[in-house]
Amino acid sequence: KAIGVKPGGSLLGFDANHARRLLLNLDWVKQAAVRVLPPNRLEVDVVEREPFAVWQRDGLYFVIDREGAAMASFDVGRFANLMLISGDGAQLEVSQLVNQLEAWPGVQSEIRAAARVGNRRWTLYFNGGRRALLPEKGVEAALARLADLIGRHQVLASGIQEVDLRQPGAVVLVPFGADGGSSGDKVASRTR
Repeated sequence: KAIGVKPGGSLLGFDANHARRLLLNLDWVKQAAVRVLPPNRLEVDVVEREPFAVWQRDGLYFVIDREGAAMASFDVGRFANLMLISGDGAQLEVSQLVNQLEAWPGVQSEIRAAARVGNRRWTLYFNGGRRALLPEKGVEAALARLADLIGRHQVLASGIQEVDLRQPGAVVLVPFGADGGSSGDKVASRTR
């Protein structure tokens, strides 16, 4: 339909290059090849983009592929199982975040959303209003610490609202109800 060909129709004057460009304009098409095979056959090969995450931007939601290409024609409601991301540059960096999280399935399975902050670091959101602030650098080490806190200390089932992992070698735990302005509300912990 996109290239204007009907079964049994004539291929006289058909432009395969133009048809390929039309297919590549579809937001769900990653690659396309169109060949006319004489006398009257047409071969079309299409590689589809695979939904990878849901990106929130300016109040709108888009399904994106692993490379961050938006597929606006997709119904976002059908992809509730995908990670929800937001923030400047999130669509371009989510693949790397997911790759890092794969080493920590106990952390990955608990994440409900992730926000890119300042196009330099991530904040992870969990059920119950809990969040973890990851550093700009050393994300793998921070995820290892977070996995330990979740696995051994059940921070996601405790009264902890925020786990701040932005400082190397330190973890700051913020309990629910803390205003964040008073140093007495935060519990700092040094990791080994």
